[in-house]
Amino acid sequence: MTSFRSLAVTNSILALLLVWQPAWAQNTQSIIRYDSIHHPVAASGGMVVSQNEAASEVGRQILLQGGNAVDAAVAMGFALAVTLPRAGNLGGSGFMLVHMPESSGPDTVSALDFRSVAPAAAGADVFRDEDGDILREALTFGPRAAGVPGTVAGLEQAWHSFGALSWQEVLAPAIEMAEEGIEVSNDLAYALSEALTVMRRYPSSLAAYAREDGSAYAAGDTLIQPDLAWSLRQIRDHGADAFYRGAIAERIAAYMEQAGGLISAEDLAAYEVREREPIATDYRGHRVVTMPPSSVGGLAMLQMLNVLGHYDMARLPQGSAASMHILAETMKLGNANRREGIGDTDFVEVPIAGILSQTVAGEMAARINPDRATPVAEISPMDAFPYESRDTTHFSVVDGEGNAVSLTYTLGYSFGSGLVIPGTGIILDNQMRNFSIRDPDIHANRMEPGKRVVSTMTPTMVFDEEGQLFLVTGTPGGSRIHNVILQLIVNTVDYGMNVAEATHAPRIYQAWREPELGVERGASADSLRVLEAMGHEIEIQQTMGSTQSIMIRDGLIYGAADPRRPGAQALGID
Repeated sequence: MTSFRSLAVTNSILALLLVWQPAWAQNTQSIIRYDSIHHPVAASGGMVVSQNEAASEVGRQILLQGGNAVDAAVAMGFALAVTLPRAGNLGGSGFMLVHMPESSGPDTVSALDFRSVAPAAAGADVFRDEDGDILREALTFGPRAAGVPGTVAGLEQAWHSFGALSWQEVLAPAIEMAEEGIEVSNDLAYALSEALTVMRRYPSSLAAYAREDGSAYAAGDTLIQPDLAWSLRQIRDHGADAFYRGAIAERIAAYMEQAGGLISAEDLAAYEVREREPIATDYRGHRVVTMPPSSVGGLAMLQMLNVLGHYDMARLPQGSAASMHILAETMKLGNANRREGIGDTDFVEVPIAGILSQTVAGEMAARINPDRATPVAEISPMDAFPYESRDTTHFSVVDGEGNAVSLTYTLGYSFGSGLVIPGTGIILDNQMRNFSIRDPDIHANRMEPGKRVVSTMTPTMVFDEEGQLFLVTGTPGGSRIHNVILQLIVNTVDYGMNVAEATHAPRIYQAWREPELGVERGASADSLRVLEAMGHEIEIQQTMGSTQSIMIRDGLIYGAADPRRPGAQALGID
């Protein structure tokens, strides 16, 4: 048995050895240390980041085949309709930013609005009963809940304008997966089992997403989607015309007429993608570029950044009560301002310059008490005209030439309306519920035929002081979307975090009308106690968003998939 005395002697000798080193070892670092706990995926030849590993692999393979960022993004958009059916889609809509830097700088960003539009037969009266009460069920599920989808048109227009590979090449991976089947993951099995509650109402939905006996798929099963494969082949062979004027359109219109839906053949044929002028603001020398209306999220996020510009956030430690207080109070004000006066700019005038003016930002900042939380009852929207001069998915792509795509699209709810059009495998969205029904006569987002419904989807790009692309990001998350992206930008620009650190940091959310300050698990307990003393009503909530982000820095491309969603993956190319 070793004595305590012999152990003491041994420890003394070890201590001397640790102090003394031979000359050959004195300059050799035996332990490699890192500054960061969280590390992104690093690459030099391209990066894809999405909520689904199979879709990320599709994007990676397209880049390896010589495709550019747009080719990869379009292929991923179609692939997600197969692999992530609760959000990836052909029957939904979204927004896309495209950066093709033939000349550098944020002015090279194109913004594609392929948002759902209201059918010609739509109107607020269609969704009210004889007593004037809103028919929430019809707005949310089934054939009347769907807007005219824009995804297929948006993906084709992006490819037609910017793609390098053939249309057949970018459609091939999705077709193969739909025909041959995909392995059902634990997450997909869970999502499908939850969705069957609604899908059981529609035989075509049950046929597409349940076993033959009507039971839910289990993890490890193979999900084959022959009707969706047919639709994808139609799109491969005939382009978006197949969806809006061809065989797919015929099946959609026929079912809608039979089931009492609103979408007609004329509605589908009339759909158009809108190329918008991106909106932007300067934040700490960085140019932040995002979507204009019909995205309300982009305006809200930029306005919040303008308010934060009045505070030296870098002097308020990340995760501290002081930092979270300023963020929460800014969110209250910004979320109040996004509620009214913003709609489809083809129908209503939106005071974009006023909303983004520094005068408005200064007045908002002056309303923030740095020591106390302002009760939400005291917050009211600001009129910007005098100053005029939850299931969604996002993915980001950067190729080796610096081309980039930030794309967010949605079905609305998880699995949208729950309705699969028979013979197509296509789930339709439930975006009619996002129009403002309660005050249709005064709200800019009131339902009108052909009008785009507003959305908080906020695909975003950030350029550095030299005009070089710095960050590509976006997230699902409903009303939390722009708040989540705001925090990611603050984490990277103000706090110097790498993209993985910025992604993993706990998030907060403060609405306008609800008093609770939502906080993710992992936030400092000490900070939360201080916030409560300042008057905040703390509520630990579920995870917020799922940012899929890419950062370009020091000649390398860094990708970070958000761990808040199972199966998300960043894949790089060297």
